[in-house]
Amino acid sequence: MSINISMLNATGKLSNHTSLIENKIQYSLDRIKDYFAIDCIDITVTPYHKGDESPSGIGGYSLSPHRVELLMDCDREDLDKVIENELPAVLAHEIHHSIRISLGIPSETLGQQIVTEGMACHFEVLVTEGKVPSLFESIKDHDWRVLLEQMSPVINKKNQSVNKYFLGSTPDVFPKYAGYWVGFNLISRYLEKYKTSEIELVGMDSQRFFNMQLCQQ
Repeated sequence: MSINISMLNATGKLSNHTSLIENKIQYSLDRIKDYFAIDCIDITVTPYHKGDESPSGIGGYSLSPHRVELLMDCDREDLDKVIENELPAVLAHEIHHSIRISLGIPSETLGQQIVTEGMACHFEVLVTEGKVPSLFESIKDHDWRVLLEQMSPVINKKNQSVNKYFLGSTPDVFPKYAGYWVGFNLISRYLEKYKTSEIELVGMDSQRFFNMQLCQQ
């Protein structure tokens, strides 16, 4: 059993950054292991496909309980700075998803996705010792409760558009990162109300958080 780190570097675009990436991944794993026992995970690192790049220069996916992929915008001149500043948060976020997947927690409805992303964003903050996710900079002035109310008619429906509710494909309806912002604040409300920790929430069903919110309205 182990954690394997693989550079998918057929293009050669990662070559100048490989050592920094590996060091930062190991640093991040050491921090993550303070909270969860993790093993049997393949971490792959690959350049973004042209046109898919994140504004932050880095992104990720959790593909299974045992596979996380990190993506890098290798055309950025400041990629080393991006790796230093953002990689720990992204890796923590995606490993949290993998842990939820390994526990069999569904993430099919919009509500389940909102809670899953909110929990992962909170775990980012824990691992990075209080650094609020950079994606919230553009949405922090939006009232998350208003956004949640707008989403409520489809909150229990499956196969809702990630692009619409999370990635801002319809900005006249929902601002970019709306789903993440709602989830983050919903988890914050729960943590405050019940005086618990992010680690104790990892296996909880999403409906508990929405029930709490309804009781407080």
